[in-house]
Amino acid sequence: MREAARSVQEWGLNHFETLPERPLGTCLEPHQAKLLFDSPPTDEGQPFDELLEIFRRDIAPNTYSVNHPRFLAFVPGSQCFPSLIGDWLTAAANLFAGVWLEGSAPAQIESTVLDWFRTWLGMPETTRGVLTTGGSEANLTALVVARERISFANRGRAILYVAEQRHWSIDRAAKVMGINPAQIRAVPVDDQFRLRDLTLQLFVQHDRQAGLLPWAVVANAGATNTGTVDALGEIADVCEKEGLWLHVDGAYGWAAVLTEAGKLELSGIERADSVTLDPHKWLAQTFDVGCVLVRNGALLPETFAHRPDYMQDVAPREGEVNYSDHGIALTRRFRALKIWLSVRMLGLGWFKQLVQHTCDLAEYAQAKLEQTGKFQILCPRRLSIVCFRYVSPGLANVEEANVRLIENLRDTGRAFLSSTRLHGVFAIRMCFVNWRTTAADVDEIVDLLVELAG
Repeated sequence: MREAARSVQEWGLNHFETLPERPLGTCLEPHQAKLLFDSPPTDEGQPFDELLEIFRRDIAPNTYSVNHPRFLAFVPGSQCFPSLIGDWLTAAANLFAGVWLEGSAPAQIESTVLDWFRTWLGMPETTRGVLTTGGSEANLTALVVARERISFANRGRAILYVAEQRHWSIDRAAKVMGINPAQIRAVPVDDQFRLRDLTLQLFVQHDRQAGLLPWAVVANAGATNTGTVDALGEIADVCEKEGLWLHVDGAYGWAAVLTEAGKLELSGIERADSVTLDPHKWLAQTFDVGCVLVRNGALLPETFAHRPDYMQDVAPREGEVNYSDHGIALTRRFRALKIWLSVRMLGLGWFKQLVQHTCDLAEYAQAKLEQTGKFQILCPRRLSIVCFRYVSPGLANVEEANVRLIENLRDTGRAFLSSTRLHGVFAIRMCFVNWRTTAADVDEIVDLLVELAG
């Protein structure tokens, strides 16, 4: 066991140290993957050193390193080292974080971490939450809590309002909950891709006049496509006036509140009834850890707590918290340890600097793209995301040229960008959340784009 652990430690440290110099990875064809890994286990088993060699040779290189400094696709994940240590400790101890009786220390550390988040966002002391697998589970949890206040008789006419630029996990959560797609209103955004109060108000009024039941609104605090923050203060005003539940999906953008500029941009998030946030995005944590906070925290156990006979020993006493009563999962990993350890070891200033650094890089990337004269900015820098496309006089098919450009960039093994659509227009996007990424990485990526575009 010690020999195997030393081997894993050595591989992990080497990976962490040399990552910026190595290629990002590659994607296997299905027949290649099947050939490498699809074999039955033997009765005798294999020595660990043989299996570690398979990992080194066949698994790690055939996966894209989303923590690589030039992986700017989707919303990357780049863990800080204390988070990695926290995950090692969590896995080694295998502590249960579902009920206080079995895990009082894990429960208290989770409470402490959740209170940090609440404080950073400016939410009241009544706020409670739970750590989840990620933003998808957090969004589902929030919407289930929100729906509890609607009677079964009225659920068929309840209307959910979502931003046009929402994350698709909102639609999936609605599907899991059995909400008819006809009960979902995708509210158009303005020319800056923001959900605003007047458009939302018109939709709500129209549905009330039609005899429907406006119920909840989902707004973005950092849309995945563009990084845009919806007009949260305006939307909160509408929700208060109309008696609607306001859920803010801040899975990507929430950490911006750690800077003064970001706190101003996310103003109004503190008025939400519930908020989703993902520490494994902009807070540099290992996969996986998400979070949901609920303003009236008592609604969480009211929605999810059940006490069957086989759980009669774990009913919480005064001051105790069973986090299995706050969400979907009973068996829960001790996800709070890595966050607690990271903030304690590095200090909050490190995370503030991370947010500022990546926002500055996005600003720098936009300026570099504009200087080339070859790229059109489709959405100016929002938080730490910038969206653009390659344009050139005489291009027969702009979209095809941009698709080919990001494929060719990926094939170099030097960088990875992803695409989206903004008002139907194909766009390339850069998302900066990695503490490793530097201005030199931005220079290399833009130079590669210019070279490959020809």
